[in-house]
Parts: sequence; C-alpha cells; structure tokens
Amino acid sequence: MTPYTLKSTIRSLIKNRGYSILNIFGLAIGLTCFAFIALWVNDELSYDRHHKKADRIFRVAGKVTTDSETFEQAVTSPPMAAALVEEIPEIKTAVRIGENDAIVKRNDIMFEEDDILLTDPSFFDVFDYKLLEGDPKTALLEPYSIILTTSIAQKYFGDEDPMGKTLRIFLNDPDGQGALYKVTGLIADAPKNAHFHYNILGSFKTFEIVQAANLEGLNGWYYNGFYTYLLLEENTTEALVESKLPDFIERHIGEDSRASGMYYDLYLQPLTDIYLHSDLRYEIEATGNMSHIYIFSCIGIFILLIAGINYVNLTTARAVHRAKEVGVKKILGALRKQLIGQYLFESLAIAFAALGLAIVLSELIKPLFIELTDKNLSLLQSPTMLGFLALTTFLLGLASGVYPGLVISAFKPVTVMRGMLNSGSKGVWLRKSLAVFQFTISIGIIVGLLVVYSQMRFIQNYNLGFNQNALITLKVNGSQEVINNFTVFKNELLNNSLIEAVTTSNSLIGGGLGSQYTQTVDDSGKAVQSSVARLRVDEHYLNVYNIPLIAGRNFQAGNASDSASAYLVNETALKSFGWATPEDAIGKPFAQGSRQGQIIGVMKDFNFNSLDQSMEPVGMAMLDQNFSQITVRVQPDKIMDAVQLITSAWKSYFPNSLFQQNFLDKMLAAQYEAEQRFGTIFGVFSSITLLIACLGLLGLATYAAEQRTKEIGIRKVLGANVQSIVALLSKDFLVLVLIAALIAFPIAWWVMSNWLQDFAYHIDIQWWMFALAGFAAVAIALATVSFQAIQAAVANPVNALKNE
Repeated sequence: MTPYTLKSTIRSLIKNRGYSILNIFGLAIGLTCFAFIALWVNDELSYDRHHKKADRIFRVAGKVTTDSETFEQAVTSPPMAAALVEEIPEIKTAVRIGENDAIVKRNDIMFEEDDILLTDPSFFDVFDYKLLEGDPKTALLEPYSIILTTSIAQKYFGDEDPMGKTLRIFLNDPDGQGALYKVTGLIADAPKNAHFHYNILGSFKTFEIVQAANLEGLNGWYYNGFYTYLLLEENTTEALVESKLPDFIERHIGEDSRASGMYYDLYLQPLTDIYLHSDLRYEIEATGNMSHIYIFSCIGIFILLIAGINYVNLTTARAVHRAKEVGVKKILGALRKQLIGQYLFESLAIAFAALGLAIVLSELIKPLFIELTDKNLSLLQSPTMLGFLALTTFLLGLASGVYPGLVISAFKPVTVMRGMLNSGSKGVWLRKSLAVFQFTISIGIIVGLLVVYSQMRFIQNYNLGFNQNALITLKVNGSQEVINNFTVFKNELLNNSLIEAVTTSNSLIGGGLGSQYTQTVDDSGKAVQSSVARLRVDEHYLNVYNIPLIAGRNFQAGNASDSASAYLVNETALKSFGWATPEDAIGKPFAQGSRQGQIIGVMKDFNFNSLDQSMEPVGMAMLDQNFSQITVRVQPDKIMDAVQLITSAWKSYFPNSLFQQNFLDKMLAAQYEAEQRFGTIFGVFSSITLLIACLGLLGLATYAAEQRTKEIGIRKVLGANVQSIVALLSKDFLVLVLIAALIAFPIAWWVMSNWLQDFAYHIDIQWWMFALAGFAAVAIALATVSFQAIQAAVANPVNALKNE
C-alpha cells in the first residue's frame, strides 16, 4: 500500500460518504449478527468438551423392547456400574449419578434446591471437576456426606467456613423429618456448557442405605432411574466394549427378561454427543437440538453473503460516477492492477471499519443477546472468536471488492470520456443472479418464520386433554406435617367459594411420568407385558383436571377394593395391549410392579409429556397415605384472591413446611422455553437478514435507474407518467422474485419439514404459507425498488438528456 493509495481511499470514502456509510453500516450489522450467531453456535458445540478425557467417556443407554413398544432410555440400574467395571476389562472405571431435588434447611434458612446429584467417589476420576476443599477420594465415601458449590455454600453459610458443618436435607427419608448431611468438600459452580449441572454432590451410599430393600436380588437390575458413565481404557474402542454388552445383559437379566417379555439392549453414547444428539426418555436435563445449529449457521452464512452482495451492488451502482476518474487515471498511465489494488484496499477499509463498528455494536447489544439466548457470551472475552471474525472480515472484504474492482478498472478511457459506458451482459447476469440469491434467501426465511410462528401457536393452543387453567399446584416436599394435617387444610379451602376443588397425587402431569413394568392380557387372553407410565391419585383427580371417562367408572372414596387393586387406563393403553374397545378393557387384570389389580375405567388420552413426545399408555391407581403434590382448582376470575387464601391457610396449618406454589399453565408453558427461545432468536436474525437484503436491492435498483437515465428522460418527454416509469423499473425485479420463489419453496419445505419432526404433535405446512411468503417478498421488493424508481421518475428529464 502506497501513501497515494491511502490518500485516494480516504478521499473516495469522504466524497461518497452517503454510500460509504450505507456500506459500512450494512456490513457492520451483518458482522454483528454473524458474530453473535458464531458465539452461540460455538457455545452449543462446546458442551462437555472441557473434560480432558472426553473422548474416552461414554454414557450407558438402553433400548427396551416389550410386547407393545420399543423405546430408548437414558437411565440404567444401580448395580450396573460396578458389574461393568468388574466384567469388561476395557472399562477403566464407572460412576453412577442420581438426580434429585429436595428441601435444604439450616437454622431458619430453607429453600428447595434442584440439581442435587447422588454419585460415587469415582465422579472425580471420570470427570475433570476439581475440589476447592476436601479430598476427592474420601469426600463421598461415607453416607450422608455432601459437597457444596461455592454459590450454595455462600447461600447457607455466608462467610463461614462450611467444612465439617451440617445441612438438613429432606431427601429420600421415610419419616419426612430429613437427615443431617455433613459438608466434606467445596467445588466451583458447574460450567453452563455441560449436559448436566449440580448444586450439591451427595454420596450414593446414602441412597443405597435408604433404598436397601429395593436393591436386593434382581430387583436392583430393574430399578432404572440412574445414569451410568464409563471411562474406557486408553486405546480401547467404543465398538469393542459394545460388542461385549449383549453377553453382559444375558448373564445378569437374560432369563428374567425372557420370562417377563421385556428385553434390554445396551449401547454407549459418547459424552460429547449427548447434548446435541440424544433425545431419549428420561434425559437428565433438557438437551439441545442439532437442527438449530444447522439453521442458525446457515442464517449466519447467509447474512455474510448478503452483506457482501450488498457491497458489490452498491459499489457497481456507483461505478458510473467513477468512470471518468478511471479514465483520467488510465490516461495518466495507471495500470489496471494498480486500479484493482486501489478498489480492493477501499473494500478492505470499509470491511474493517465495519468490523470496528460491529465490535462496538456487539457490546451495546450484548444484554439483549443474553436475554434472548440465556448465554452470557461476549465477543471481547473470546480472543479466538475475535481472530476468526477478523479473518472472516478480511476474506469478506477481499471477495466483495474483487468484482467491483474488475468492473471499474476495465472501463476504457475513450469510451468513458465519450459517455458511452456499458457494463456488458455478463455484469447484468451476475447482478441478476445475486438478486435471485437474495430473493431466494428472503423467501425461504419468510416461509420459515411463518412455520415457526404457526407451530408455536399450535403448541400454545393445543388441547392437552385436561383443563390446565385456574389450577394452582402446591409441592409437599415429603413433609409429614402437610400429610398429617392435610384434611383440615383441605376443608378450610373448600369452605370458601374461591376454591372449586382440591386433589392430591404423587406426581405432576405435564413434565412426564415415571414408568413401571406392567402385565395384563389382550382380547384373546394372551399375556402382554410393557413399560407403562404410572400415576397415583385420589378420587377427586379426574374431576379437578377435567379428564373425561369414556368407559367404566372412577375411583370411589372408602372403597377398599379400589384402594388395593383398581386401575384406570388411557386410550393409548387400548392400542398397546390389543383391546378393541374401551369396554373390552374393563375387568382385565392389570399389574404394575407388585401391585395386582384390574381395570375399572378408561380415560380419554391426556398429554402428560411435552408435545415433542408421543402419547404413552398410563396406568392410574389410588394413592396410599402419602402424596407429593396438591392441586387446587380456583375461581378463574378471582385467582389472586384465591392465592392469598391458600397462602394464609398453608402458613396457619403448616408453619414449618416450605410453601411452594405454581400455576400449572405457566409450568406447562415453561416446557417449551427452548422452542420459544429458538423462535424468538430465529425471528430476530431473520428480520435483520431481510433488512440487509433490502439494502442490497436498493443498490441494484439504483444501478438499474442510473443505467437507464436517458431512457427515463425520453419517456417523460414523450408523456410517460410516474406510475409507468416505476412499473418499467420494477417489472424486471418481479421476474427475479418468481424465479427465486421456484427455488426457495422446495428448499424451505424440506428444511422446515425436518424441523417439525422434532415434535410428536405438529402442524402441516400449508400452501398459504408459501403464497404469503411470495407476496411478502414481492411487497418488500416493490417497496425497496419503488423508493429509487420514484426518485428517477420525478427527476427533471432535461438534466438526464443533457448529461453526457
């Protein structure tokens, strides 16, 4: 670069400051969006990769086959980890994890804590988590020992040293009084980019003591509710270990599986694949979605391409005004390569000016980005991402400047000075191709927006099979105080007109239910086995949730037979067990686990899973004395008054128990937080993409108008009005929109159809979505083009005709 090149660049940018600002602003918006998308994608792809041995860590998953269905699950049984290490030499060590939430209390401080993981000391051998205080080899050896994160330690102990002190935790304790857990270690808060998180780590031996009866004999092998992770020996392959799993299963539960009709196949999941590539039953936490990675990556690339196209269009649109400059320089001896270098340097200067503005914008917009994505990411805190963005900017500036540089530097001095400038047919076809590309992206994005919006509306308005409105749920948290005094609490509520009904259950529908081995017979009397969701309720449950019966009867209070052996099943159970009609199910034997009974009623299906999972069979039985959830149906127009009543009654009757109240409809909506967030992010970046595309269309329209300046002047002299001039300049773009629509529609249909497959319940893509997208693209194109066309149409024709 010479001083003259720098001076010439600065003069050119100042002289054409309007177009320079438009170019810099357009590129800056594109780079800012690309940077945020790149940060988001990089974070999603980084999950669990902070472990040094991540390539050797695997989770054991199971494929379960029954008489009625086949499904895959993330959970395994407690005895499996030790047996795998003992019998398969390629496995170095294993760790079990059980995920819980529980009430934690110290003095007068009491909260419910989630992400309490019961695990083995080998947790620190498998994963690269380090203790800040305590010995990792002994901290989890003894039962009732816990490790706290620094934030939890601060919450309960403040500035005190928590080591050796105790917390009362109400976790798996049969008497509901909780137990004292000794703090044996401190650990840093769990990183966000992990597929599971922890607030408290507890000894797995605690569970083994409390649940000793359930782990005796073969029953322990069917106690599936835990996660098993393996660390393989070095130079061992996943395939080798998997090849030994069938024999392993046969040795331990093969005979029992054949007798029960429930068969297990085990396989390994690489640790780094779990977050984005696993969607099994009973995942430890909500997982990500690889299709979102693909979609946002494409949007980021499209934004960069469109920003580059905009520069090309806007620069070539100004080529006419720089023609004489080129002619004079060539007459004075400038070589073409010097001119190309000049325009490439201008392009790079604009690109890096845009990068500087993009960095400023990224910091200004960061709070909005954090709110949208729930990811605290910053471009300035990621040197690698800054370097990547700088390289991307360099390549973008270089690529964007090549075509304008070649076009402008090719002007012939004689032709230019005589005012006979013609860009040639090749340039016209390239610009039209770029316009088709922009329209294709725009139409595809509009179709995507319509599909995402429609699916979100579908989820929000879908009939779940029960009435979720005006339902308030209260969590019992194992409190014997609540269970012992519940009747008087319930009676006080029902004596007030604000309360319509009250019911209890052992779980809350909407977040999924646990399943249990179930036996029955089909219509021919043949024994059928399956894994069926279980729910324990009282006799008021169906009425409170407005779940209709389609055959048989409901549970009856005081009926000893109902309490001991009666079951209700849903419609899906009919298909699973081969019953032709709801009436055929009545009286059929039905056993879940060790509870033998018969079916007394059939309910209509209701969604107890989120809508990304298909309907499952459910067996509903009556509660024993214990329950974990209370649901109150209140007057829908007096909800806040009812809340005050419930709060007051709870504090009066259960002064020592934590009050946790939720609105069921809000809890159900929270299940789709990830999808809602995806829709919001998709909408924001898509809108910005359309905005940047409009800037490119403005450049193309400007170029077209300037190329036809004299033609427009002659037409006006001959009597053409503004409308006809606008139509003249707009019709070519409508043809480009039509071509783009033919390309975009099948691509958009394929992409969004694949996205919808993530939902068990979803909309069908409708023809009107494509029609509306096409109409919107036409409207956007006309609005953008008309702005420049009207300026050309209302200009004085004398100025156009005397311009040489």
